[in-house]
Amino acid sequence: MPTATFFRLPEEKRKRLLEASWAELSQVRVIDMSINHIIAVAHIPRGSFYQYFTDKEDLIRYLLEDIREYFIGQLRDILTDAEGDLFAFPLMAYDRFMGHQGGTDPILERFICFLHLNHGIDLHAFIGGPQHFLPDQLWELIDASKLRRNEREYADHVFHMACAALALAVMETHCGQAFPGAPWEACPGTPREALQIRMDMLRYGGTADGYKEATT
Repeated sequence: MPTATFFRLPEEKRKRLLEASWAELSQVRVIDMSINHIIAVAHIPRGSFYQYFTDKEDLIRYLLEDIREYFIGQLRDILTDAEGDLFAFPLMAYDRFMGHQGGTDPILERFICFLHLNHGIDLHAFIGGPQHFLPDQLWELIDASKLRRNEREYADHVFHMACAALALAVMETHCGQAFPGAPWEACPGTPREALQIRMDMLRYGGTADGYKEATT
């Protein structure tokens, strides 16, 4: 993690360093990341960088942890609006992240670019992770009464599948695989509509009997 010296930097200088770091990670793989290039763009001495971070892995770890905290904050807001409904939140998250004009949240755009350049990267090797896929900050907001079983482990599985469906819809939209150039909210078969269907399947199951039982 960054040193105390990094956090004492003026906000403008700290932001300049982080933006230069993300600019580098938006163009090259982690293995090719150049500290020399970053400090040249950020206009800071090389020696100063090592007063802030131990090495480039330390910097990457901080950048990814910062993104993780950003998404947790966004999902907390969405889960609050969804009144803790795990089945409703993916569609609400899609609308927030993708925007009503098909534009992608810039932080999400940055993360997608990072994953694309570093296909197969083990994120846990950099930032680790909690025992559960579902973070504590989100678990406390979930209305477990809407689940078949109300324990944490079961909610963790549902959250995992809901996030997988959301990620698929985001990537389908981002890659322009369906109806490029058309209004996403109006076209049948768009990633958003597919997400709605997948979440209905997760909520009710894929059988006719399961749907009837759940809606009667």
